[in-house]
Amino acid sequence: MKGIERVVVYGSLGLRPGLSELLWAFRKKHKLEEFPVYLDDHPFQIRERIRRESENGMRTADVVLVPHYMALELSEEGILARHRSVELDSYPRKFRDDSHRWFAIGVTFMSMAYNSKRLRERDLPESLDDLSSEKMRGQLGMQSLTASKAGNLGAYYISFLQRTAGSKKWMNLLQSLAGPNRPKTYDCIDHLLQGLLDGAVRIGLTVYSLAYFREKASGSPVALLRMKEAPPMLTFTSAGLVSGAEENKSARTFLDFLLSEDAQRIIGTIAGIAPTRPGISTAYPFELKNESGSSFHPDAKDLEEISTALATYKRLQLP
Repeated sequence: MKGIERVVVYGSLGLRPGLSELLWAFRKKHKLEEFPVYLDDHPFQIRERIRRESENGMRTADVVLVPHYMALELSEEGILARHRSVELDSYPRKFRDDSHRWFAIGVTFMSMAYNSKRLRERDLPESLDDLSSEKMRGQLGMQSLTASKAGNLGAYYISFLQRTAGSKKWMNLLQSLAGPNRPKTYDCIDHLLQGLLDGAVRIGLTVYSLAYFREKASGSPVALLRMKEAPPMLTFTSAGLVSGAEENKSARTFLDFLLSEDAQRIIGTIAGIAPTRPGISTAYPFELKNESGSSFHPDAKDLEEISTALATYKRLQLP
């Protein structure tokens, strides 16, 4: 009988609802495996924890489940190792890394959202020019673009709007946020949603689907702000094998399991994330369609441009 290996998983806070069922399903399918050890936190904290534990020779994560931008950053830093799963043959190529250092276990998105009890539809901004006008003074909230200690998916989303609206309208928006429409800022997107529900702000400019649907499912008055110039940005929750865990067969088995039909059906029950495996849908209305021609971010261009965008935010003294 083979020795039982422990799998340590570090993951996103947003995955907590429904994740226990996923871990138990893995344990049930692989009876000789230990129940995975799971620690959840914000993306920046996960990265820092892995760095410090590795530097000090401590046991760290074998597997990470993180927002896609963080998987890309961990890969570039050499923190993720290669893992080639045969399950990936059932997936579109865009859902995996050519070097096999990450793969997408679910589709998520960033968008703008509003409090439907405090803002009438006829008063909603219809363009970035509307959003940049002084009538939005005191109504806007967002994740901090330059000082968040939790993560910077919000910064990636605001940068993405330069593509969708063009540089001129994008810069007008930034200047309005640096001036008369300076938003109330939050370190964490979950806190931004709470501010939206408490009435501290009426429109959240950087709302993540995992947080949005958690509130939506509980009956909170939140709705997506639909603007052609500021569409939702499709992204992923991605998984990867941490360097140093290459010999942990249980960790590789767990990664393969995440791509299986059984696991993907469970992922489809977690509010705010849609399965990536073709033919498996969410157990609730996801509100956005993931079609064959859909683009996902951040991509290579986003990664090239984010440092310039961050420099622009800092130059304008955006929070």
